[in-house]
Amino acid sequence: MKFLETIRLTAYEVEYIDQRQAKPRTIRRETVVLDGDRLAALERLGMRPAGYLAQQFERSGYTVATIRRGETINAHVDLAELWDKTRKEIELQQVVAAAARLGGGSDAAE
Repeated sequence: MKFLETIRLTAYEVEYIDQRQAKPRTIRRETVVLDGDRLAALERLGMRPAGYLAQQFERSGYTVATIRRGETINAHVDLAELWDKTRKEIELQQVVAAAARLGGGSDAAE
C-alpha cells in the first residue's frame, strides 16, 4: 500500500555578505527551501519568510543584501520509500562511526 504525502516547497534566493571577510567583500548567493508547514507556522507567528530568513542569516554573522522568492513546487513523497531510505542511511552512518571508533580514525570509512 502506498502512502503519499504532498509537500509544498518554496525556494528563496538569498544574497548575503560576510562582514568578517576582508574588503572587497564577495556577495554570496544561497538557495533556501522552505516547506509549506514552515511557511504556515511563520504566518501564524506574524512573520514574513524574508524576515525569518534575514534573521537566520544575521544570527550567523552575515548581512543580507536581498531575498527573492523563487519557484514553488509540489513534491509527492512515498512515505514508505522515504522511511526505508532514511533507515538505511542511519544504519550506514552507525556502521561507519563504529568502524571509525574501532580503527581509531576517519580512514575506516574509506
